[in-house]
Amino acid sequence: MTYGFDLPADLHRQLRGEVPEAALRWVEEQTGRRVVTAEPLDGGQSAALHRLTVSGADGEDVDSLVLQRFVLDWIDEEPWAPRNELLAFELLENSPVPAPRTVAADPDGLNTGSPMVLMSALPGEVIWDPPELDRWLSALLQTMITIHRTPRPATMRDWSPYPPEEVPPTWTRHRWAWERAITAYEGDRPPSERVFLHRDFHPGNVLWQDGSVSGVVDWVSACAGPPEEDVALCRIDLARRHGQPVADRFLDLWLQATGRREYDPYWDLVTAVSMGGDPHPRLDEFVRSAAARL
Repeated sequence: MTYGFDLPADLHRQLRGEVPEAALRWVEEQTGRRVVTAEPLDGGQSAALHRLTVSGADGEDVDSLVLQRFVLDWIDEEPWAPRNELLAFELLENSPVPAPRTVAADPDGLNTGSPMVLMSALPGEVIWDPPELDRWLSALLQTMITIHRTPRPATMRDWSPYPPEEVPPTWTRHRWAWERAITAYEGDRPPSERVFLHRDFHPGNVLWQDGSVSGVVDWVSACAGPPEEDVALCRIDLARRHGQPVADRFLDLWLQATGRREYDPYWDLVTAVSMGGDPHPRLDEFVRSAAARL
């Protein structure tokens, strides 16, 4: 998974190219300040993200903001996404979760043809290879649990699993495991709670400063659903980066912190089947391990 660092050339131009003048004018109108710089942010592959430096007319009152523009075709099929993120920001505003705050929004793209969200910039940086792995995992876990404890309205969008990609993938060494994953996907869901989900919780969406979590970003897919979904997705990315033992350690910490005695491998499998496109030996091993426990 690239998280936006190795984008194809065309996608790079769309997501990391210059911000259109019309979008910059909109920012200045909304903030009453002048845009001094606009720098592309590395990160996701679903929207254009730029860090803007804005200042007052006298060069003072300098601030850093993030402009998110939904410029890709997927937004035509999911036009609810910008408002969904705005709802997440609103629900998190008084919570201990360090999330962005809304500055301005054009969720229908009336100004430039593309929906836009202007938000506060959070301090810190993404860390994938920490000096103290267990401390890092524990902080990730506590942040995730805090998100899950955030009150959410009964009307919040419900979670549903993403559809499978090519399954079994042609590159797998464990075809039987992926077939078992599809059987799980098509079967009944285990009972679970309904909590506030980030829906894309992984180390690439968590910022760190001075050894502590300073921000959680990318709330477009936030919804209400089983906490195991966030656990599973984070476990998959940990397994890809650090191997199965680290993913299993994260699960052990979650079970201890929540007082649960068991975790159904269904959640690992139903999440993994939507990620089978690109060959990845550690993902293959992750699915094999989960299928063997089913």
